[in-house]
Amino acid sequence: MLKPHPPAPSSGTPWRQLLGAVLLPWLAILAVDKAGAAEPASIYAEAGQNLRSGTSTRAVTLGWRWPMQSSFWDGRITGAWDVYVSQWNADATTGQEQHYAQVGLVPMFRYRFDGGQSPWFVEAGVGLSYLDKTYYTPSGHFSTQWNFSDHLGLGRNFGDQQRHSLGVYVKHVSNAGLRQPNPGETFVQLRYSVGF
Repeated sequence: MLKPHPPAPSSGTPWRQLLGAVLLPWLAILAVDKAGAAEPASIYAEAGQNLRSGTSTRAVTLGWRWPMQSSFWDGRITGAWDVYVSQWNADATTGQEQHYAQVGLVPMFRYRFDGGQSPWFVEAGVGLSYLDKTYYTPSGHFSTQWNFSDHLGLGRNFGDQQRHSLGVYVKHVSNAGLRQPNPGETFVQLRYSVGF
């Protein structure tokens, strides 16, 4: 009597697990009490440079934020969807540049100190991004156009009703090792944001 073979694992399973890991924290913040005044929705612009040696890639980004919030520890944590488009300009060969368009969706979590009253904040998030073509430079290339986008930032609000903010962000883009090669690319970007 032949024993049935177990079903082959689905190639999409790791992607579903990582997508769940990205969305579960966001769903948790939706379930908690939304105490206090919400931070405004905002638009932002960023510009920065990659950190990997051997190639120079610059990124310019325009994004939008839709926030939600809750009290947390001695401060306030807010969650927001960051939706963005970005242009990468990379050294392809000597004297030439290659251009890439990136779109992304990242659930971000911002922690504001002093019961939410401090102008200073830190924030982080992991989401998804898509490049219009496979990223390639002489020092390395991606194997996928779909990637994860990890963001970590430190910033400060200022101006009329604290509507403006400046921040420094480190952003890492890679496919989390789901396909090789996976060199990833890490950028440091300066962000200016204005609420509305």
